Amino acid sequence: MKNAPPGYACPFCGIAETLPSPAQESAVVLVDANVFALVPTHHYAGIKGNCLVIPRGHYENALDIPDDLGNDFFRATRRLANAMRHAFGCEGISTRQHNGPAGNQDVWHYHLHVFPRYSNDGLYGGRKVPYTTEERIELAASLRAALQ
Repeated sequence: MKNAPPGYACPFCGIAETLPSPAQESAVVLVDANVFALVPTHHYAGIKGNCLVIPRGHYENALDIPDDLGNDFFRATRRLANAMRHAFGCEGISTRQHNGPAGNQDVWHYHLHVFPRYSNDGLYGGRKVPYTTEERIELAASLRAALQ
């Protein structure tokens, strides 16, 4: 399942190339040897502080990603979940991941969404709303300070 158009300029690869010192506006929260996490350009249903966990190497989707990155994703997700609980006081955490156009994938580089959750927050029915650059930078700073 390859869906990236010819000559696709992957935004996540562009950020990965800057690690470990990304530009502040990229809103990177966490950098590990094989994965990194950032606050994306959008949030859903007014629930702010969501993150993406992204492999540093380019893999288009779940069918491409090597098995041995599983522990890196789990560790980063757990660290983000704890940081979200401390920074935002959320009541739960949800994750989701999309593959291919019919699966609602819109960036052709594997990534895992991690959301802070609150009772009756309407995440799955909420609309997609862009963050301002300032919001992303502020949320990323809060999460970095809360990482354990």
